[in-house]
Amino acid sequence: MAIKHTILAFLARQPLSGYEVAKECAEGFGSCFWKASQQQVYAELSKLEQQGNVTYEAIPQSGRLDKKIYSITDLGQTELTNWLTKPTEPAPIREDLGVMGLAGHLVPVEAMTREITRRRQLHLDKLQQIQKLDEHFVDRLDSLELKDLYMHLVIRRGIRYQEEWVAWCDEALAAIAQSLEH
Repeated sequence: MAIKHTILAFLARQPLSGYEVAKECAEGFGSCFWKASQQQVYAELSKLEQQGNVTYEAIPQSGRLDKKIYSITDLGQTELTNWLTKPTEPAPIREDLGVMGLAGHLVPVEAMTREITRRRQLHLDKLQQIQKLDEHFVDRLDSLELKDLYMHLVIRRGIRYQEEWVAWCDEALAAIAQSLEH
């Protein structure tokens, strides 16, 4: 998956400014699955516009640059639907903490437990953030449009991912504590 498809997917739901797309990637739905800086988003929007995949409406703002509201074009929708119909492969796990575990025996136990505890808190914070995103959908599950049902299901995947991380951290910390008792 490329940032291109993430941006096209956001715009397939509704027109957005570059700022709004970047905010989604940083704090909203996109933060569950794709990390992109504001600069990456704006650079990709520019490429997508040059390729004819998006268009924008310039909205004048006094004393500031015009605000660009981007929309997906027919060509962009074709690009996105072509990508959607292709099979995907699971992403490989690329995790620093996993690699740290291979050599964790070389540092004091406190260093590893401190990092696992810190990571647990990060995943717990992210879990709470994602759960807030889902509140809007959970309250009306029986009447969701298909596009919102899909979003809810993907958010649920993000929730489970974070829950699993918290559970693993708890398991790891308990196992390390138990090993120290022996």
